[in-house]
Amino acid sequence: MIVDIHFKHMDTSDSLRDYATEKSEKLKKYFEGKVHVTWSFTKEHGEFISHCHAVGSHIDLFGEGQADEAYATVDMALTKLEKQLKRHKEIVTNHKE
Repeated sequence: MIVDIHFKHMDTSDSLRDYATEKSEKLKKYFEGKVHVTWSFTKEHGEFISHCHAVGSHIDLFGEGQADEAYATVDMALTKLEKQLKRHKEIVTNHKE
C-alpha cells in the first residue's frame, strides 16, 4: 500500500500523518494487489477538510470529510470510502450469480 499525504493552508502534523496512514490500512482488505491512497488536508474558514483518493485494481474511489477536528475528518472520509467499497463488492458478487 502506498500512502501519500499533502497539507494545504496548515502545518504538517506527524501525528495526523500517522493516524491517516494507520486508518488507511483498513482499506487493504477490500483491494487485491496494489493500492494507492492519497490524502489531502486543508483548513478553510476554521474547518478542516480531508480528501481521500483511493486507487486500486480496477477501482477508483473518493471520500471527503469536513469537521472542526482534523482527526474526525479522516474517520468521515474513510466511512464514505468503506460504504462505496462495500456497495461495489455487492455489485460485483451479485453480478456473477
